[in-house]
Amino acid sequence: MNNRCLFCAQRTTTACCLGCRTIDQSTMFETLLTLLGKASIVGNYYDQIKVICHQIETLEWLLTPIQFTPVTHFDLKIHRVDQDAKLYLQQASLDVQNMIPIEVAADGNCLYNSIICLSGNTASTPSELRVRTLIELVKNEIFYSNRFMHIVGPLNEVMKNIAHNFAFSELYEIAALSNVLKCNIRSIYPIIDYRPHLHIMSSTFEHAQCNIMFKAICLFWTHTESDIDARSSNAGNWSPNHFVPLLLPSDNSQSQNHLAQPKISDSGSATTTNNNSLTQVGIPQFNQEDDDNRSFQVPSTDIKTTNEITTPRTKRRLELAEACASVESTIVEHERIQAREIMAAKRAAATPEEAER
Repeated sequence: MNNRCLFCAQRTTTACCLGCRTIDQSTMFETLLTLLGKASIVGNYYDQIKVICHQIETLEWLLTPIQFTPVTHFDLKIHRVDQDAKLYLQQASLDVQNMIPIEVAADGNCLYNSIICLSGNTASTPSELRVRTLIELVKNEIFYSNRFMHIVGPLNEVMKNIAHNFAFSELYEIAALSNVLKCNIRSIYPIIDYRPHLHIMSSTFEHAQCNIMFKAICLFWTHTESDIDARSSNAGNWSPNHFVPLLLPSDNSQSQNHLAQPKISDSGSATTTNNNSLTQVGIPQFNQEDDDNRSFQVPSTDIKTTNEITTPRTKRRLELAEACASVESTIVEHERIQAREIMAAKRAAATPEEAER
């Protein structure tokens, strides 16, 4: 066991000495990511990364769950539209083409920048999200390897990449982040140079946990250059190099965002073995988007009252009654106007004596 502090390397009985516990959280995660990055360049990098991740896991006071309440609607005062992504979005499934791609920094941390953009007031940093993602992949490495190795390669190579700040992200990270954030993530890939193995890129990764408020976010695979420029620098082929978040359009985003959303049922869990003990952990489930034209289910933002009409038949009756009432009101008002006009005409034609009666 390494009896040195992860932050200052001083000898200690725990993974963090008392002196380093006063360091602010963002600096701590930057230090941890740097440590993981150094471990990724040694010969036995995979084992070293796993050892460090297990040590970080003992810092429960640092790894408190992220309170992630994503925004859902575009706010002109806060967000900027990514114009390049907007063009690519027209080549995605029809049900998302009305959504708005939000501009985030294209610095290699774009996946994590997208999460931070959607988080609103959450103080997470790309370094923190990278570290938490690595820990999640280490905890459930068998599951993730079995699910994605045949598509995007071995997990150990991906973990080596994640340990480096500003390194581009892939499918492993999206799946792991659904567990880190405890939310559903819909991955949306444009229908460009489509090949069968790309179908999983347009999937919904569902976090499995019951009795939580449903939260879903949309992440779009795009490119920072136009289609022509992207192909010219890639031997005529197109492949994404950027992630952006998608939001629904809204004229009143302040009232739309952060609303309570409906619950979803538990979709399962996996059992992993850690230090010879069984631990129940939630794992993301994967729903293929078999129909690109399928309607995208988004949280309802309509606030219903206890007197709301719910059945179509009753609703039609109410609409008919309102229409009849409107017609009756119009007729009554018309009759009043006619009566006033008749009385005015009679007064004009009457003699002074008759008008005084």
